[in-house]
Amino acid sequence: MTTISDLPEFLSREANFALYAPRTEVPLEAAVEMICEVIDYCRTYEIGGLLIDARELYGFSQPSVVDRYWFLQRWATEAGGQVVMATIQRSDMIDPEQIGITIAANAGLQLNVFDNEPEARAWLIEALTK
Repeated sequence: MTTISDLPEFLSREANFALYAPRTEVPLEAAVEMICEVIDYCRTYEIGGLLIDARELYGFSQPSVVDRYWFLQRWATEAGGQVVMATIQRSDMIDPEQIGITIAANAGLQLNVFDNEPEARAWLIEALTK
């Protein structure tokens, strides 16, 4: 049985949310699974917000629209409407049209993408107070 003290690797607790900052090189499928596990942890322990800092997550190229659809559907299912997510990503990994935000919203996941931590934190904190 997992306990609150069994934080997944690279996950830390903040005052109002959890921060996941993996520093590793894995294929896209493994990265998606790692994030699914963290979302499940947050949902299980009623942590309503998750800030993912993926700037040090390497091993795959910029995801295609199909890839984004696949992993955002998985994350939305995992979140179950109970976890709000902000992601920080290297600018070369962010889709300029931010199609992922639309895909996430259509799947019932409240998510936004940023290239810096202060904006991501501010957005997440505001989203959690609504």
